[in-house]
This record gives sequence, structure tokens and C-alpha cells, in this order.
Amino acid sequence: MKNLIQKYNIPGPRYTSYPTVPYWDKDGIAIDDWKHSTLKAFEESNDSEGISLYIHLPFCESLCTFCACHKRITKRHTVEEPYMDTVLKEWNLYCDLLVKQPKIKEIHLGGGTPTFFSSENLKKLINGIFKRAEKFKEFEFSYEGHPNHTTKEQLQTLYDLGARRNSFGIQDYDPVVQKAINRIQSFEQVKKVNDWSREIGYNSISHDLIFGLPFQTEKSIRSTIKNTIALKPDRIAYYSYAHVPWIKGVGQRGFDDNDLPKDDEKRHLYELGKQLFFENGYVEIGMDHFALKTDTLI
Repeated sequence: MKNLIQKYNIPGPRYTSYPTVPYWDKDGIAIDDWKHSTLKAFEESNDSEGISLYIHLPFCESLCTFCACHKRITKRHTVEEPYMDTVLKEWNLYCDLLVKQPKIKEIHLGGGTPTFFSSENLKKLINGIFKRAEKFKEFEFSYEGHPNHTTKEQLQTLYDLGARRNSFGIQDYDPVVQKAINRIQSFEQVKKVNDWSREIGYNSISHDLIFGLPFQTEKSIRSTIKNTIALKPDRIAYYSYAHVPWIKGVGQRGFDDNDLPKDDEKRHLYELGKQLFFENGYVEIGMDHFALKTDTLI
């Protein structure tokens, strides 16, 4: 097993491209192929199981140096409204193409930072989607949030729009690690948004953690997981840090390769995390994802 892990311990493509990598070619994507593929997928799933929407909201107020997702860093919230207008314009282009009204089973807002957007603009987005769609009989709505940039009003607004699941990016509680990745947030702030979510009625709260970050140690991982479990999130995503400074530029050049946990050490952090989750009532529900046994959505 160790030799197999070493063999595949190499950089690979990200899943966060749009369109996704398998559809890339040197001549681009022909519009007729796109239409055919879209209609075929829609006709196969809309009536029987509904369709799923992922909506990317790319804006963040500061750069997290671990992040390899598509984002735009700005504190200018005037970008919100034109971006929402553009997303809804694209949605209407899809609806014009489809042969019948979409039945939406799932919506997920990812980023970036979806809670960068005001409650007003989040309402505009979701209500705009459902002007030309209906909810499938089994409907799920989830989104990602930054603990430092999520208000109780936003949580309530999204809940009122149908969201019952949310996910907060925590990554690590150690101050040294937080400084290196430019993601400084206190346990108290995370607890606040976690408690607000419980109070409002969310039935599945997830916390994202990352192993393999610069200056991370067994001690810091143990402390981070201890703090996380104290808040009893329904789900935990335990991701591997992808170090790709040749793609992501200055963000991941803020620390040296020597500052990162190496091969066996990084693997140990992963195995340690799994052990601590299992010992505290979590079960594995997929690659790098864990859930409390009491989570009704497992």
C-alpha cells in the first residue's frame, strides 16, 4: 500500500474547471455539441430524478493561500448585482434551450465566498432561478460560507429560501498555520455561526478541514479536530492540501516547500484525522468526508 501511495503521490488536474476537463479540446467546444449534450442529460433526468445546479460565486474579500479554486479578490460589493444579473442571464439561456420546465432536485452555491453576497442579492438569485423552474419532490439546497463573513441575517435568508445544509471553511485553528494561509478566524467566531445555524434550524452543518498545510503538525491537527468535534458538526470534510504554486502564482509562493508536511508525515496526519473522527462517533461516507452517525442525511 505504501508503494502504491508513493506511485500516485503526484500533482493532478483540478475538478474546478468550467467546462470540466474531459470536454476540453484544442478547438474549443462546438455549440451544437454543447446543445446536444445538455438536452440529452436533461431529457434523461428531469422527470425521473430532477436536475442539480451548481452556481459558482467567485468573490472573496481576501486571498486564502491554500485555495486552488477560481476566485476574484475584492472588497467592492458593487460587483454583486451585475454578477447575479449575468448568472440569471445564463440560466435563462439554458431555459430557452430546454424542452420543458426544469425540476430542480439540488442547488449548491460554491465559491469563492457565497456569503460575500448580501441577503438581497441571494434572494434575487434563488427567486430568479425559480421563476422558470419548480422544485423536485425531494429538494436539497446547500451553500458554503466563510465564518468571518456570514451574518445571522444571511443564514436566515438562505434558510427561508429553502437551504437546510451549509458548510463552513475552517481549515485549521492553529495561529501559525492560519497566518501562513491567510485564513485567520477564531474558534469563537466559528462557534457563533455554527450556533446560529442550529438555532435557525439547519439539519446538516459541515466543517471543512485541510491536512498537509504549511507548518501543520500532529499537535496542531489534534487541537483543530478537538475544537471541531466540540461543535459537533453533522459532517466533516477532511481535504488534502494541493500545492500548485506554478498554477496559482504568488498565493502559494508565500511559504517554502520545506514548510509543508512531507509524504509519510502528511499521510500520518490523514490517518490520525480518520482515527479521531471514528473515535468520536463519525463514520466515513466518501473520500475525505465523514458524518455523525445521527445525521439523517447519511
